[in-house]
Amino acid sequence: MSAPVLTLLPAVDVTGGRAAQVVDGGSDDPLTVARRWVDQGARWVHLVDLDRAYRRGSDLKLLTGLVAALPVPVQLSGGLDDPSSVEAALASGARRVNLAVTALRDPAWVAELVREHADRIAIGIDVVHGEVVARGSGETLGPWELLVDRLLDALGAHSPGAYVVADASRDGRRTGVDRALFATVVGRLGPSVVASGGVSTLEDLRALREVGVSGVVLGAALYHGAFTLADALEAVR
Repeated sequence: MSAPVLTLLPAVDVTGGRAAQVVDGGSDDPLTVARRWVDQGARWVHLVDLDRAYRRGSDLKLLTGLVAALPVPVQLSGGLDDPSSVEAALASGARRVNLAVTALRDPAWVAELVREHADRIAIGIDVVHGEVVARGSGETLGPWELLVDRLLDALGAHSPGAYVVADASRDGRRTGVDRALFATVVGRLGPSVVASGGVSTLEDLRALREVGVSGVVLGAALYHGAFTLADALEAVR
């Protein structure tokens, strides 16, 4: 059996109304950046409200405009861990909203959201050396296997649209992916894992495809020119 085709989700991280990852003097207009990825073949875009994620405000109004302007589905992320923020994110029109790690403090509430909104809900799980961490606050929630067990018990027969699992120790560093970590995660959660963290080469993408993840969020490797999106799409076809 051949490895599945991966969905690649270029990330556009927004802070203060500007795209945060742009290098070499390129435009930091978030819509320009997002459209560039779509023009290069992206079928999804991963939008991140960094200001909400780090509790310093919100760019939701701007992101809602981006969702409406883009011709591809959007996965919206950043600080979504309470009813009002999740409701506002869903109202943006984003195809999928990615819950913040801190939402995992209340697995029953997360399960309720999944039962109500089905595949429009993604569940974020940020892992550092086996522990789930909330990067905006530095809080550690416990071993990822334990939190996943509690979450799966709460979900029962219901499944989210994705589990967005970030190897937060490698995010943005282009140090290569931890294949063993993602193989273990897929073994526990199934194929609906969207991986993030450490991608530096096309071989990393092929490795993630081989362990069975369904998608990969791409950030630093794209912005720093490690490969083009066209090359990435061809590598995982």
